[in-house]
Amino acid sequence: MKSKTQKSKELKDLQEKLPKSKITVFTSFSKAGEKGLSVAQMTELKRLLRSLKSEYFVTKKTLIDLATKDGQYDGLDVFGMEGSVGLVLGLVEGSSAKPGIAVDDDPYAVAKKVYEFSRKNPSLHFWGALMDGKFVSKDGFLEIAKMPSKEVLIGRLLGMLTYPVRGLAVVLSEIAKTKV
Repeated sequence: MKSKTQKSKELKDLQEKLPKSKITVFTSFSKAGEKGLSVAQMTELKRLLRSLKSEYFVTKKTLIDLATKDGQYDGLDVFGMEGSVGLVLGLVEGSSAKPGIAVDDDPYAVAKKVYEFSRKNPSLHFWGALMDGKFVSKDGFLEIAKMPSKEVLIGRLLGMLTYPVRGLAVVLSEIAKTKV
């Protein structure tokens, strides 16, 4: 059991990091009656998040509620989340990624990586996420996490934009062949 000073330090840390976080994902790593994440799985998750300039923060629901009490976060109900709650604090300003690893400041990349981790480790459940000061439900978060990467979306857009021009070029070349 943690002392009051440890709890107040955790609360202060959480109050400092929450507003700086570009995405905060609420997870449950252990529910009543279920086997939760093992120490090795938790270490793997923390290592994965560190490489993305993010961190996994585990604390009591009461402290999370106190840190989010200021009214900035619409629709957040910490006590409605069952099981042990952990926070993925994504892309916290001032944190550093591992040297040599290029990281773009994309909160969607964090969501995607955490979702991929949960696919391999079904003990990790999602309750939702905070983005831009608003609480996004579990379904909304999963939609964000399942979206293709930025590069794939740009490639698709580029393909859609060039398709009509290529089609026109094919038609014109066929017309030129018939007239010769």
